[in-house]
Amino acid sequence: MELRHLRYFVTVAEERSFRRASQRLHVSQPPLSRMIKQLEAEIGVELFDRSPTGVDVTAAGAVFLEEARRALHVANDAVEKSQRAARGDFGHIEVAYYGSVIFGVIPRLLGEYRQLKPRVAVRLSSLTKDRQIRALREGWLDVGFARYYRSEPDIASEIVWREPIVLAVHADHPLTGNTSVAMAELRDEPLIVFPSAPRPSFADELLQLCTSAGFSPKIAHEAEDLLACLALVSSGVAMAPVPVSAAIIKLPNLRFLRLARPEPQSSLYCVYRRGDNRPLLTEFLETVRSLALPPLPGFEACRGEGG
Repeated sequence: MELRHLRYFVTVAEERSFRRASQRLHVSQPPLSRMIKQLEAEIGVELFDRSPTGVDVTAAGAVFLEEARRALHVANDAVEKSQRAARGDFGHIEVAYYGSVIFGVIPRLLGEYRQLKPRVAVRLSSLTKDRQIRALREGWLDVGFARYYRSEPDIASEIVWREPIVLAVHADHPLTGNTSVAMAELRDEPLIVFPSAPRPSFADELLQLCTSAGFSPKIAHEAEDLLACLALVSSGVAMAPVPVSAAIIKLPNLRFLRLARPEPQSSLYCVYRRGDNRPLLTEFLETVRSLALPPLPGFEACRGEGG
């Protein structure tokens, strides 16, 4: 039994005439009649009551008609979905992130993508950068996001966005009276950096920024992650340069100040397999590259909160 058998049967049943069905199907009537007889012989029941004025489905034919329509719908739906998948309009994409990127950029990137591609399901996982690389090589991850990646010959890496870095301080620190803080003013201040592992990471990016500003920073503590870092700042251990998206986090006595002269930035990267030209991934990457992200919520709005 082939799909055309079902299609021919449904057409004859709807037209209640072999002649009209043959015209609709653009086939001659004798082959159509033979096709229906072959179908009846295969399933072992008569599907039509034939008369000089036309045909009507039998009781068995009525049951078969319902199931045949369902089968044709499933087949047509499968074709349509595969065609949409080939265009990048249907399917799912596996996305992973690491660390503080989840607090600002990633939710908005994915939100914008969902608006553009509502039929594509996005599955989001938290994976370390090394695990992202392994998952890409294993084939089940499509794209990963983090602030820093090692160079890998089989993995493509590109900058998605550059995020301002601000200074997280305790509410009682003398610098909270300033509208901005120059990078050079951090020269003698104890700093908290994160993450403590894996390295290289945002912590190393921060060390390089301090070096470019002409000083070697005094590291008071290496925190496990952004939340641990801000908790230490909130408790008065030291201050910490952090991505501006961290300003959405509210903790007691936590304030955020603008860093300037120069205004440091942290780059957000995405990684994917080199040579992976699947339409769904290509469409996702093109969408990410074309997104015009609005500025992150100003940290000034958070300066008076959290304490």
